[in-house]
Amino acid sequence: MKKQLIGFLILFAVGLFLAGCQSAGDLTSPVNDLEKKGGNNTLLTITPINTTPGAETCVELVAGQHYVVGTVCIKTEGTNLKVKYNITDSDWSITETHLAVVGDPADFPRTSNGNPKVGNFPYKGTHSNVGEVEYTIPIGNLPSTVYVAAHAVVQNCNSVPTTNLCPDFPSNVSLTPTWLPSGYDYTVKVEFDSQTYFGFCVDNSRYIGSGGARTVNFICSYDPTIPNCTTFVEKPENLDLVNWIINNRQSNWNRATVQAAIWKLINPSGNLTGWDTSTTTTGEWRHDPVLREQIIALAYQYGEGFVPGCDQKVLVLVYGPGEICNPIRQVLAFEVPVECVPGDCNSETAWGFPYNNGPVPGKSALFGSQWARYFSYLR
Repeated sequence: MKKQLIGFLILFAVGLFLAGCQSAGDLTSPVNDLEKKGGNNTLLTITPINTTPGAETCVELVAGQHYVVGTVCIKTEGTNLKVKYNITDSDWSITETHLAVVGDPADFPRTSNGNPKVGNFPYKGTHSNVGEVEYTIPIGNLPSTVYVAAHAVVQNCNSVPTTNLCPDFPSNVSLTPTWLPSGYDYTVKVEFDSQTYFGFCVDNSRYIGSGGARTVNFICSYDPTIPNCTTFVEKPENLDLVNWIINNRQSNWNRATVQAAIWKLINPSGNLTGWDTSTTTTGEWRHDPVLREQIIALAYQYGEGFVPGCDQKVLVLVYGPGEICNPIRQVLAFEVPVECVPGDCNSETAWGFPYNNGPVPGKSALFGSQWARYFSYLR
Protein backbone atom coordinates (compact mmCIF):
# COMPACT_ATOMS: atom_id res chain seq x y z
CA MET A 1 0.00 0.00 0.00
CA LYS A 2 2.82 2.36 0.90
CA LYS A 3 4.60 1.55 -2.38
CA GLN A 4 1.43 2.28 -4.36
CA LEU A 5 1.05 5.67 -2.67
CA ILE A 6 4.67 6.58 -3.44
CA GLY A 7 4.18 5.58 -7.10
CA PHE A 8 1.06 7.72 -7.37
CA LEU A 9 2.86 10.75 -5.94
CA ILE A 10 5.72 10.31 -8.42
CA LEU A 11 3.30 10.16 -11.37
CA PHE A 12 1.43 13.22 -10.05
CA ALA A 13 4.68 15.22 -9.80
CA VAL A 14 5.72 14.24 -13.34
CA GLY A 15 2.33 15.34 -14.59
CA LEU A 16 2.73 18.72 -12.90
CA PHE A 17 6.22 19.09 -14.39
CA LEU A 18 4.99 18.37 -17.92
CA ALA A 19 2.06 20.77 -17.56
CA GLY A 20 4.44 23.42 -16.30
CA CYS A 21 6.75 22.91 -19.27
CA GLN A 22 3.81 23.33 -21.69
CA SER A 23 2.77 26.59 -20.04
CA ALA A 24 6.30 27.94 -20.16
CA GLY A 25 6.59 27.03 -23.82
CA ASP A 26 3.42 28.93 -24.64
CA LEU A 27 4.63 32.03 -22.83
CA THR A 28 8.02 32.13 -24.45
CA SER A 29 6.81 31.22 -27.96
CA PRO A 30 3.79 33.48 -28.59
CA VAL A 31 4.35 33.46 -32.33
CA ASN A 32 3.64 29.76 -32.76
CA ASP A 33 0.53 30.00 -30.64
CA LEU A 34 -0.68 33.11 -32.45
CA GLU A 35 -0.13 31.45 -35.81
CA LYS A 36 -2.25 28.50 -34.76
CA LYS A 37 -5.10 30.52 -33.30
CA GLY A 38 -7.12 33.57 -34.20
CA GLY A 39 -8.65 36.15 -31.89
CA ASN A 40 -11.42 33.72 -30.91
CA ASN A 41 -8.93 30.91 -30.20
CA THR A 42 -10.03 28.90 -33.26
CA LEU A 43 -7.44 27.24 -35.48
CA LEU A 44 -6.37 29.33 -38.50
CA THR A 45 -5.74 28.10 -42.03
CA ILE A 46 -4.29 30.64 -44.48
CA THR A 47 -5.05 29.95 -48.13
CA PRO A 48 -2.65 31.56 -50.63
CA ILE A 49 -4.14 34.48 -52.54
CA ASN A 50 -3.24 32.92 -55.91
CA THR A 51 -3.89 29.48 -57.42
CA THR A 52 -1.37 29.73 -60.27
CA PRO A 53 2.17 29.94 -58.86
CA GLY A 54 3.95 33.18 -59.75
CA ALA A 55 0.90 34.83 -61.31
CA GLU A 56 0.35 38.50 -60.59
CA THR A 57 -2.27 38.82 -57.87
CA CYS A 58 -3.49 41.84 -55.94
CA VAL A 59 -4.94 42.35 -52.49
CA GLU A 60 -6.54 45.46 -51.06
CA LEU A 61 -4.56 48.14 -49.23
CA VAL A 62 -6.80 48.86 -46.25
CA ALA A 63 -6.34 52.07 -44.20
CA GLY A 64 -7.69 52.53 -40.69
CA GLN A 65 -9.26 49.02 -40.78
CA HIS A 66 -12.13 50.09 -43.05
CA TYR A 67 -10.98 52.24 -46.02
CA VAL A 68 -9.72 50.61 -49.20
CA VAL A 69 -7.29 53.18 -50.59
CA GLY A 70 -5.35 51.03 -53.03
CA THR A 71 -3.84 47.63 -53.77
CA VAL A 72 -0.72 45.59 -53.10
CA CYS A 73 0.15 43.52 -56.18
CA ILE A 74 2.61 40.61 -56.25
CA LYS A 75 4.19 38.59 -59.04
CA THR A 76 7.20 36.34 -59.53
CA GLU A 77 9.98 37.35 -61.94
CA GLY A 78 12.69 34.70 -62.05
CA THR A 79 14.13 34.35 -58.56
CA ASN A 80 12.63 37.65 -57.43
CA LEU A 81 9.29 38.71 -56.10
CA LYS A 82 7.89 42.06 -57.25
CA VAL A 83 5.67 43.74 -54.67
CA LYS A 84 3.98 46.96 -55.72
CA TYR A 85 1.86 49.34 -53.63
CA ASN A 86 -0.71 51.26 -55.72
CA ILE A 87 -2.99 54.07 -54.56
CA THR A 88 -6.36 53.90 -56.33
CA ASP A 89 -8.19 56.58 -54.32
CA SER A 90 -6.87 59.95 -55.50
CA ASP A 91 -7.57 61.53 -52.10
CA TRP A 92 -4.76 59.44 -50.56
CA SER A 93 -1.00 59.12 -50.98
CA ILE A 94 1.82 57.05 -49.49
CA THR A 95 4.31 58.50 -47.00
CA GLU A 96 5.89 55.29 -45.59
CA THR A 97 6.14 51.62 -46.49
CA HIS A 98 7.41 48.57 -44.58
CA LEU A 99 7.52 45.13 -46.19
CA ALA A 100 8.56 41.64 -45.07
CA VAL A 101 8.45 38.38 -47.05
CA VAL A 102 9.27 35.18 -45.11
CA GLY A 103 9.01 31.43 -45.51
CA ASP A 104 7.59 30.94 -42.01
CA PRO A 105 5.29 33.39 -40.17
CA ALA A 106 7.45 32.92 -37.09
CA ASP A 107 10.20 34.80 -38.95
CA PHE A 108 8.29 38.10 -39.09
CA PRO A 109 9.91 40.70 -36.78
CA ARG A 110 7.58 40.90 -33.79
CA THR A 111 7.29 42.24 -30.28
CA SER A 112 7.14 39.91 -27.28
CA ASN A 113 3.33 39.79 -27.53
CA GLY A 114 3.34 38.96 -31.24
CA ASN A 115 2.61 42.38 -32.73
CA PRO A 116 4.56 43.37 -35.86
CA LYS A 117 7.73 45.45 -35.49
CA VAL A 118 7.41 47.30 -38.79
CA GLY A 119 10.55 49.29 -38.11
CA ASN A 120 12.49 46.02 -38.34
CA PHE A 121 10.94 44.89 -41.61
CA PRO A 122 13.82 44.46 -44.10
CA TYR A 123 12.25 46.51 -46.91
CA LYS A 124 11.14 50.03 -46.01
CA GLY A 125 11.15 53.62 -47.13
CA THR A 126 9.79 57.12 -46.59
CA HIS A 127 8.06 58.77 -49.52
CA SER A 128 6.89 62.24 -50.49
CA ASN A 129 3.17 61.60 -50.95
CA VAL A 130 3.52 59.19 -53.87
CA GLY A 131 0.97 56.94 -55.53
CA GLU A 132 3.20 53.91 -56.22
CA VAL A 133 6.03 52.11 -54.45
CA GLU A 134 7.65 48.91 -55.74
CA TYR A 135 10.12 46.50 -54.14
CA THR A 136 12.17 43.67 -55.70
CA ILE A 137 12.81 40.84 -53.23
CA PRO A 138 15.15 37.85 -53.82
CA ILE A 139 13.25 34.67 -52.91
CA GLY A 140 15.48 31.91 -54.30
CA ASN A 141 16.06 30.48 -50.83
CA LEU A 142 12.42 30.60 -49.74
CA PRO A 143 9.86 27.78 -49.99
CA SER A 144 7.13 27.67 -52.63
CA THR A 145 4.66 29.33 -50.25
CA VAL A 146 5.77 32.65 -48.81
CA TYR A 147 4.12 34.94 -46.28
CA VAL A 148 3.83 38.65 -46.94
CA ALA A 149 3.32 41.54 -44.50
CA ALA A 150 2.78 44.79 -46.43
CA HIS A 151 2.45 47.87 -44.21
CA ALA A 152 2.08 51.52 -45.24
CA VAL A 153 1.33 54.93 -43.81
CA VAL A 154 -1.09 56.78 -46.06
CA GLN A 155 -2.20 60.38 -45.94
CA ASN A 156 -5.35 62.23 -46.98
CA CYS A 157 -4.90 65.96 -47.54
CA ASN A 158 -8.09 66.52 -49.47
CA SER A 159 -9.84 68.54 -46.79
CA VAL A 160 -11.13 71.90 -48.02
CA PRO A 161 -8.60 74.74 -47.66
CA THR A 162 -9.61 77.80 -45.70
CA THR A 163 -8.80 81.41 -46.50
CA ASN A 164 -7.41 84.29 -44.52
CA LEU A 165 -9.56 86.82 -46.36
CA CYS A 166 -8.50 90.02 -44.62
CA PRO A 167 -4.74 90.53 -44.25
CA ASP A 168 -3.26 92.30 -41.26
CA PHE A 169 -1.61 95.65 -41.88
CA PRO A 170 -0.02 98.00 -39.31
CA SER A 171 -1.73 101.23 -38.29
CA ASN A 172 -0.58 104.82 -38.84
CA VAL A 173 1.59 103.94 -41.83
CA SER A 174 3.47 106.48 -43.88
CA LEU A 175 2.30 105.80 -47.42
CA THR A 176 3.03 107.40 -50.78
CA PRO A 177 0.19 107.19 -53.33
CA THR A 178 0.85 107.85 -57.02
CA TRP A 179 -1.63 108.63 -59.77
CA LEU A 180 -0.89 106.47 -62.81
CA PRO A 181 -1.15 107.89 -66.34
CA SER A 182 -3.19 106.27 -69.07
CA GLY A 183 -1.79 103.01 -70.39
CA TYR A 184 -1.68 101.33 -66.98
CA ASP A 185 -4.13 98.65 -65.88
CA TYR A 186 -4.79 100.53 -62.62
CA THR A 187 -5.53 104.07 -61.54
CA VAL A 188 -3.12 104.37 -58.58
CA LYS A 189 -0.27 102.63 -56.89
CA VAL A 190 0.65 102.78 -53.22
CA GLU A 191 4.03 102.09 -51.65
CA PHE A 192 4.85 101.28 -48.03
CA ASP A 193 7.07 98.87 -46.11
CA SER A 194 9.11 98.36 -49.31
CA GLN A 195 6.02 96.92 -51.04
CA THR A 196 4.09 98.24 -54.04
CA TYR A 197 0.38 97.62 -54.57
CA PHE A 198 -1.95 98.65 -57.39
CA GLY A 199 -5.60 99.66 -57.28
CA PHE A 200 -8.26 102.29 -57.82
CA CYS A 201 -9.78 105.41 -56.32
CA VAL A 202 -12.81 104.75 -54.12
CA ASP A 203 -14.42 108.19 -54.34
CA ASN A 204 -14.25 110.90 -56.98
CA SER A 205 -14.47 113.96 -54.76
CA ARG A 206 -11.02 114.28 -53.15
CA TYR A 207 -7.49 114.42 -54.48
CA ILE A 208 -4.97 111.72 -53.63
CA GLY A 209 -2.10 114.15 -53.04
CA SER A 210 0.03 112.31 -55.55
CA GLY A 211 3.74 112.12 -54.80
CA GLY A 212 3.48 113.13 -51.14
CA ALA A 213 3.67 110.79 -48.18
CA ARG A 214 0.71 110.71 -45.83
CA THR A 215 -0.22 108.85 -42.64
CA VAL A 216 -2.95 106.32 -43.33
CA ASN A 217 -4.80 103.33 -41.93
CA PHE A 218 -6.24 100.27 -43.62
CA ILE A 219 -9.50 98.37 -43.49
CA CYS A 220 -10.48 95.25 -45.42
CA SER A 221 -13.43 95.65 -47.80
CA TYR A 222 -15.07 92.68 -46.00
CA ASP A 223 -14.50 94.05 -42.51
CA PRO A 224 -17.90 94.07 -40.72
CA THR A 225 -16.93 97.28 -38.90
CA ILE A 226 -16.85 99.40 -42.08
CA PRO A 227 -18.86 102.49 -41.10
CA ASN A 228 -22.00 103.56 -42.93
CA CYS A 229 -20.94 107.14 -43.60
CA THR A 230 -21.10 108.64 -47.06
CA THR A 231 -17.88 110.58 -46.51
CA PHE A 232 -16.00 107.26 -46.51
CA VAL A 233 -17.86 104.91 -48.85
CA GLU A 234 -21.28 106.02 -50.06
CA LYS A 235 -22.53 102.47 -50.77
CA PRO A 236 -20.43 99.96 -48.79
CA GLU A 237 -23.06 97.30 -49.51
CA ASN A 238 -21.71 97.17 -53.07
CA LEU A 239 -18.11 96.39 -52.13
CA ASP A 240 -18.76 92.71 -52.85
CA LEU A 241 -19.66 93.70 -56.43
CA VAL A 242 -16.40 95.60 -56.80
CA ASN A 243 -14.47 92.59 -55.51
CA TRP A 244 -16.24 90.47 -58.10
CA ILE A 245 -15.15 92.90 -60.84
CA ILE A 246 -11.46 92.82 -59.94
CA ASN A 247 -11.52 89.00 -59.80
CA ASN A 248 -13.38 88.58 -63.08
CA ARG A 249 -11.83 91.39 -65.08
CA GLN A 250 -11.68 90.78 -68.83
CA SER A 251 -8.90 91.84 -71.17
CA ASN A 252 -11.05 94.56 -72.79
CA TRP A 253 -11.98 96.15 -69.46
CA ASN A 254 -9.46 99.00 -69.48
CA ARG A 255 -8.59 100.84 -66.32
CA ALA A 256 -10.73 103.96 -67.08
CA THR A 257 -13.86 101.90 -67.66
CA VAL A 258 -13.28 99.75 -64.57
CA GLN A 259 -12.61 102.90 -62.50
CA ALA A 260 -15.88 104.45 -63.72
CA ALA A 261 -17.80 101.24 -62.90
CA ILE A 262 -16.36 101.29 -59.37
CA TRP A 263 -17.42 104.92 -58.85
CA LYS A 264 -20.89 104.19 -60.23
CA LEU A 265 -21.32 101.28 -57.79
CA ILE A 266 -20.00 102.74 -54.54
CA ASN A 267 -19.82 106.53 -54.96
CA PRO A 268 -22.34 107.61 -57.62
CA SER A 269 -22.82 111.10 -56.08
CA GLY A 270 -19.20 112.14 -56.52
CA ASN A 271 -18.72 115.67 -57.84
CA LEU A 272 -15.85 115.11 -60.24
CA THR A 273 -16.93 116.86 -63.44
CA GLY A 274 -17.81 114.67 -66.39
CA TRP A 275 -16.65 111.32 -65.03
CA ASP A 276 -19.91 109.51 -65.85
CA THR A 277 -20.94 111.31 -69.02
CA SER A 278 -17.70 111.27 -70.96
CA THR A 279 -17.41 109.44 -74.25
CA THR A 280 -14.70 107.10 -75.46
CA THR A 281 -12.86 109.93 -77.24
CA THR A 282 -13.10 113.10 -75.16
CA GLY A 283 -12.58 114.33 -71.60
CA GLU A 284 -10.05 113.54 -68.91
CA TRP A 285 -12.13 110.58 -67.69
CA ARG A 286 -12.93 109.22 -71.13
CA HIS A 287 -14.15 105.63 -71.15
CA ASP A 288 -16.77 103.49 -72.85
CA PRO A 289 -20.04 104.13 -70.96
CA VAL A 290 -21.78 101.23 -72.71
CA LEU A 291 -19.10 98.80 -71.55
CA ARG A 292 -19.21 100.40 -68.08
CA GLU A 293 -22.91 99.61 -67.78
CA GLN A 294 -22.33 96.08 -69.06
CA ILE A 295 -19.70 95.53 -66.34
CA ILE A 296 -22.06 96.88 -63.69
CA ALA A 297 -24.90 94.64 -64.91
CA LEU A 298 -22.63 91.58 -64.75
CA ALA A 299 -21.54 92.54 -61.23
CA TYR A 300 -25.17 92.74 -60.08
CA GLN A 301 -25.96 89.43 -61.78
CA TYR A 302 -23.02 87.40 -60.49
CA GLY A 303 -21.40 89.41 -57.71
CA GLU A 304 -24.10 89.59 -55.04
CA GLY A 305 -22.61 87.99 -51.93
CA PHE A 306 -19.30 87.31 -53.70
CA VAL A 307 -16.41 86.36 -51.40
CA PRO A 308 -12.93 85.81 -52.89
CA GLY A 309 -11.35 82.40 -52.41
CA CYS A 310 -7.91 80.88 -52.82
CA ASP A 311 -5.89 82.30 -55.73
CA GLN A 312 -8.12 85.37 -55.89
CA LYS A 313 -7.77 88.97 -54.70
CA VAL A 314 -9.40 91.17 -52.09
CA LEU A 315 -9.62 94.96 -51.95
CA VAL A 316 -8.09 96.74 -48.96
CA LEU A 317 -9.24 100.32 -48.36
CA VAL A 318 -6.84 103.14 -47.46
CA TYR A 319 -8.03 106.23 -45.57
CA GLY A 320 -6.33 109.19 -43.98
CA PRO A 321 -5.02 111.48 -42.79
CA GLY A 322 -8.03 111.97 -40.56
CA GLU A 323 -10.70 109.73 -39.09
CA ILE A 324 -12.33 107.06 -41.20
CA CYS A 325 -15.55 109.06 -41.69
CA ASN A 326 -13.66 112.31 -42.26
CA PRO A 327 -10.57 111.56 -44.32
CA ILE A 328 -8.76 114.57 -45.75
CA ARG A 329 -7.51 112.84 -48.88
CA GLN A 330 -8.98 110.48 -51.46
CA VAL A 331 -9.95 107.02 -50.19
CA LEU A 332 -8.03 104.39 -52.15
CA ALA A 333 -8.36 100.66 -52.64
CA PHE A 334 -5.60 98.27 -53.61
CA GLU A 335 -5.61 94.57 -54.50
CA VAL A 336 -4.05 91.97 -52.19
CA PRO A 337 -3.84 88.22 -52.86
CA VAL A 338 -6.09 86.16 -50.61
CA GLU A 339 -4.05 83.98 -48.28
CA CYS A 340 -4.94 80.31 -48.71
CA VAL A 341 -4.56 78.09 -45.64
CA PRO A 342 -4.26 74.39 -46.55
CA GLY A 343 -6.58 71.94 -44.85
CA ASP A 344 -5.29 69.47 -42.28
CA CYS A 345 -3.87 66.14 -43.44
CA ASN A 346 -5.13 62.86 -42.01
CA SER A 347 -2.65 59.97 -41.69
CA GLU A 348 -3.67 56.34 -41.31
CA THR A 349 -1.93 53.00 -40.93
CA ALA A 350 -2.64 50.63 -43.82
CA TRP A 351 -2.09 46.90 -44.40
CA GLY A 352 -2.38 44.79 -47.50
CA PHE A 353 -4.75 41.80 -47.32
CA PRO A 354 -7.83 40.44 -49.13
CA TYR A 355 -10.76 42.60 -48.07
CA ASN A 356 -14.46 42.59 -48.96
CA ASN A 357 -16.37 44.61 -46.38
CA GLY A 358 -13.97 42.98 -43.95
CA PRO A 359 -11.06 40.52 -44.09
CA VAL A 360 -11.83 37.63 -46.46
CA PRO A 361 -12.09 34.51 -44.25
CA GLY A 362 -9.10 32.21 -44.47
CA LYS A 363 -7.08 34.52 -46.72
CA SER A 364 -5.04 36.35 -44.07
CA ALA A 365 -4.00 36.08 -40.43
CA LEU A 366 -3.76 38.52 -37.55
CA PHE A 367 -0.57 39.71 -35.93
CA GLY A 368 -0.81 39.61 -32.15
CA SER A 369 -3.48 41.83 -30.63
CA GLN A 370 -3.51 44.45 -33.42
CA TRP A 371 -5.63 44.56 -36.57
CA ALA A 372 -2.48 44.17 -38.68
CA ARG A 373 -2.55 41.18 -41.05
CA TYR A 374 -0.32 39.12 -43.32
CA PHE A 375 -1.19 36.76 -46.18
CA SER A 376 0.44 33.98 -48.20
CA TYR A 377 1.45 33.67 -51.84
CA LEU A 378 2.47 30.79 -54.13
CA ARG A 379 5.61 31.84 -55.87
